[in-house]
Amino acid sequence: MEKNQTKYKKMTLSDFLGGYFENAGKLTLVNMLFCIPVAVFAVIIYLLYNFGVNNIFIIFLAIPFLSPFFAGLFYVVRRVTIGEEIHPVKDFIKGIKENSFYFLINSIVLYIISIGLFVTFSFYGTGLNDSFMTVLFGMTIFFTLFFLFFENSFLTMCVTVDLKLGDIVKNSVLLVIKGIAGHLKTVISFAFTAVIIYSIFMFARNIYLILAIMSILTILLLPVMCSYIIVFNSYKTLKKHVIDPYVEEKKYQDEISKNNNADDELYYEDIEKLRSLSKGDENEFVFLNGKMIKRKTVINILKKYDNDNE
Repeated sequence: MEKNQTKYKKMTLSDFLGGYFENAGKLTLVNMLFCIPVAVFAVIIYLLYNFGVNNIFIIFLAIPFLSPFFAGLFYVVRRVTIGEEIHPVKDFIKGIKENSFYFLINSIVLYIISIGLFVTFSFYGTGLNDSFMTVLFGMTIFFTLFFLFFENSFLTMCVTVDLKLGDIVKNSVLLVIKGIAGHLKTVISFAFTAVIIYSIFMFARNIYLILAIMSILTILLLPVMCSYIIVFNSYKTLKKHVIDPYVEEKKYQDEISKNNNADDELYYEDIEKLRSLSKGDENEFVFLNGKMIKRKTVINILKKYDNDNE
């Protein structure tokens, strides 16, 4: 299930910094590879602007355009997160080949939602003096955070586990709450990064110097660092709630296969596993066959089995 499983790490700040600085040169090379399509898109936007095309819908097309390359970027930083050796060019290309389809589908949804949120926030900017608009604004902020947390889990899961798209989406929704601590760390990390960049701008004050600094930071650091922050803070929850339960279940099934040759005995063991999972609050989630489902579903399966065998 997990792509190239490796030894579990505690995921501390020292692990984060150690992983980055141990691979700083390689990650910089990967970042520069990612910046090639970024530069291509920037040139396209510049040419369109010169021809009078200056539309937010066009600019936001960067999301689907760059999505395959984000797949390569996230795959590389996932390997760094779990302590695997990376080969910058090879792993970047491999990440694109193996994960670009899911990333592209996600980017289309992300594009639509981003446009919607941009229009919504622009609309709220002129009407926050009204209490009803303030409530709607608060609900929009909540949805935005929920979606961002979902994206953190979704993108990390895409480059980490081999599951169907529907299962990844379902698990990502569940991990929004279960991984709230990691998601908040990501938000704080991004806020800290933004403060540092803003401080640099306050000292620079010259628009050309600011553009030069931003170009250098983008080429050498920002995309890979942001991706690394997301994956690092999401991986611990993903491993706890998706990968480890799957590994345990697979060991259990392998043991059954080893000790039982008859199909009816194997089926009996499966039913016993379902019975053990059915004990507890029916609204809690349990892990079964590579995905998390409500215990109520397991109970219904057992009821059907019992009714069929009466």
